[in-house]
Amino acid sequence: MNVGFIGTGNMGGAIIGTLTGAKDITVFGLNQTPHKLEALARETGLIPCGGIGELTSRSDLIVLAVKPQQAGAVWPEMLPALTPDKCLVSLAAGLTQSDLRHGVDNICPVVRTMPNSPAMIGEGVTAVCFDDPALTKAQKRAVLDLFRPSGDVHVLPERSFDAFTAVVGSGPAFIFYLIEAMIESGVELGLERESSSRMVKKLFRGASLMAERSDRHISLLREMSVAPAGTTIAALAHFDRTAVRGNIMDAIRVAFNRSVEMGGGSMS
Repeated sequence: MNVGFIGTGNMGGAIIGTLTGAKDITVFGLNQTPHKLEALARETGLIPCGGIGELTSRSDLIVLAVKPQQAGAVWPEMLPALTPDKCLVSLAAGLTQSDLRHGVDNICPVVRTMPNSPAMIGEGVTAVCFDDPALTKAQKRAVLDLFRPSGDVHVLPERSFDAFTAVVGSGPAFIFYLIEAMIESGVELGLERESSSRMVKKLFRGASLMAERSDRHISLLREMSVAPAGTTIAALAHFDRTAVRGNIMDAIRVAFNRSVEMGGGSMS
């Protein structure tokens, strides 16, 4: 399978990195900054292309990994090299299935995707949309194979992408926000900053792995850490009195509404 990346920045470059050494996959790439593309080629074995037309003609899957506002400049150069047996896979947040089909002039099937930022270290969660009826089973398998090395992959209808954006796409920033707050709390209470940072990061990793590996409901896992009249229940009761849970849910609803306003999913 030949996969071509139009754009090899943070997310495109990260996914290319997860494909390094993969059997039966040849990766082509194109970037506006030649020295960055050359460096990535040395690291991953990527084959640089001289232009969008060349990359499109050599690729079975064409991965659009540019900012949404840059897509308009890509379509005219891509169209002459498109054929019905190719497939466009978009990482461009905010471009809908309709936008993508219009961009490729309905010549080939399209797949809308959204990876979240931990995909950069192979621990991501990616949503893929297979709503295009022109997609073949082989193309669907190829898209899944493309993203599985970067983490979990979930096939969702496009109507679910705004919810995915609000909860999972934006979610890493929410987690980093909480990590930062807890590190600062440790410093305020007398811990050295480096120690507080190291301990809180391990706390989040350990709790996440425990939640992932356990068959118990998340509420039961929480209750395992709560003793009557102890420190944990005192803090949790404060959370409840100040509606922390409700505020988190409201914040995610705000993110959802913003995604709808922006046309379906920018994480910025």
